[in-house]
Amino acid sequence: MRGSGERWKLEELIDFEVALGAWDGASQPAEPVEEGSRSRVFKSWWRQSGVKGVGKSWISSLNWAALALVLIAIVAGFGAAWGCYDGRREGVNVVFFLAVTLVLPWAIFLGGIVAWLLNRRRAGFLAGALKRLAVRFSSGKGKEAMARIGGNPELAKAVGWRLAAKAQAIAGDFHFGALMGLWMMYAFRKVGFFWESTTETAMQRVLEGMVKFLSMPLAWGSPDMLPDVAGTRRGAGWDGGGEEWGVFLMMSLFFWGFLARLVLANIAGSQEWRVLRSPAFESPRHRKLWRVLTGVRRGEDPAGPADGALVIDLGGVKVDRDFLRPFFLRRLRLNPVAWETTGVLDAGREASARGALAKAPAGVILLAEGWSLAPRQVEGILRRALDTAEERRIVLYVADFDSEGRPREAGAAEREAWAAFADGLAGVEVELVFYEEERTWAPG
Repeated sequence: MRGSGERWKLEELIDFEVALGAWDGASQPAEPVEEGSRSRVFKSWWRQSGVKGVGKSWISSLNWAALALVLIAIVAGFGAAWGCYDGRREGVNVVFFLAVTLVLPWAIFLGGIVAWLLNRRRAGFLAGALKRLAVRFSSGKGKEAMARIGGNPELAKAVGWRLAAKAQAIAGDFHFGALMGLWMMYAFRKVGFFWESTTETAMQRVLEGMVKFLSMPLAWGSPDMLPDVAGTRRGAGWDGGGEEWGVFLMMSLFFWGFLARLVLANIAGSQEWRVLRSPAFESPRHRKLWRVLTGVRRGEDPAGPADGALVIDLGGVKVDRDFLRPFFLRRLRLNPVAWETTGVLDAGREASARGALAKAPAGVILLAEGWSLAPRQVEGILRRALDTAEERRIVLYVADFDSEGRPREAGAAEREAWAAFADGLAGVEVELVFYEEERTWAPG
């Protein structure tokens, strides 16, 4: 079940996970939570938890870490551009310049993508550095947030996209610094541009190919903006010049460096927004909280007719149906209208159960003894029930039974095993209900 319209902010989701980490696994909030989607219910629960400010603290430390790396990136880009200036020759080697300011940064980015595909838990170079620096900037609250991020796959994805967006922005600032450095050299020193190689044709072909590729965004511009590759080779007859490379290199840094990184940062930001718009909350801890918060309300017998339900007896449990029927009406708001059996060595009864499941009414009650947990069997029946009618209520009812078929409360160890099983059912919505003595659920 995904949230509908209950978009979370990143800091809120971090606070929620911190609150969930401190939850004892059983207690209810002081006030009733809102009804609706899982996202809405969880947000209502978090607001009552009193945990606020942890996520904001971590995001603040992340922003400070990003600012520090932005300044470093701008200075590094500026220095990389000036590092390609050859004072003795009064020119910029365009091969070195392109390699340092464009090719190498993109090679690092693509290498990070490959490393991430091989190991999804491994962050890219810049994102990893940003994350480590954010931890250093963090207070105790920020470090607590980092410890909880891995517990929620959606939160981990959202944080990953936030780190990716900031990493691309930092890389864009490196290209921006290189652009500023090149502009200052071009505007104030009137530098020339050259390239040199012992293999004239090979390097010339490479540069001509790069110029053709990098000039694609400049197709609308004047041909004069494109450099003369052959004429700027530094050889025995080269007499300086090559100024036409300046505008081309600056435009290349803008389009293929700064602007391209800005687009990637926006894509990462939109992915973060998508994750926070509808988190699934499918980890075992989330499912346990959902089960506790949305347990069937106890009270008087319903005034009107209850929904009809199919009861499937797992393993041929001997039960007193007349005793259980009012319990199902009162506790589950479901009226058992058909009883079937599965998990027994009787092909006819198994076929009858499958047929009844395919045309069951509004709900399905799976009846099991506490000691008889068989995960594969139960999960298979649950998924068949969901495949037949997705909107049906699925209730997993667990109890122990005496020799007369009367239910008794399951033991603590049995409850714990069934709860762990139900909480681990990713993609299956099931209400886990344990039989309790009348005194537990009677009014008052």
